[in-house]
Amino acid sequence: MPVGTGGGCERERVADEWSSSMTWIAIRTAPGAQMPRRQYVTERTRSRKGYRIVPSLDQNRSAVERALDDAGFAFYMPAEKRLIRDRLRPYLWKHRRFALMVGYVFVHAPDGLEGIEEQLRQVPGVAGIVSDAGRRPLPIPLADIMMVRAAEAKAEAEFDKQSREARQQLRKAAKEDPSLRKIVDKLDIAGTITVADVALAA
Repeated sequence: MPVGTGGGCERERVADEWSSSMTWIAIRTAPGAQMPRRQYVTERTRSRKGYRIVPSLDQNRSAVERALDDAGFAFYMPAEKRLIRDRLRPYLWKHRRFALMVGYVFVHAPDGLEGIEEQLRQVPGVAGIVSDAGRRPLPIPLADIMMVRAAEAKAEAEFDKQSREARQQLRKAAKEDPSLRKIVDKLDIAGTITVADVALAA
């Protein structure tokens, strides 16, 4: 459940931030902005060209989250995890993250609503701002956001439980299938959290 700005330790930081200022608004996102966006990194090499361009894709961060983070906004995009079949290894499944509220992201306005509309419209992936009848940004009650967070946490706990159960079934099936056992061992060494389709593997 990423909350901007930044990365791994945002749960602790955002708790203080939420309590210090209660002004949150909702933005509408452009189509595809809540999906991960491929980026390209330049690496030096010993070739004649001297460099190469390497694509990278962070599945845990969408394009609009990255843009809001770069612009200095604190935000909250409710998300859920799903199991998606691996295209190269169809007997395996991968965890993927999707927006729980498609088309919307909550944005924190620590300095109030004055001027924030113009700032947000400059951010790539922001299509608009949820407004009232007077076309002013509509403040979102903190209680409503906390209800969404509670539902998200409940769904995440259930997903983790299902993943653990599926992993246990995979290891059980691997005891009877040598080829599957080799795959499980490789995943353990790599530290990859992957769930297999036991129905196909058995």
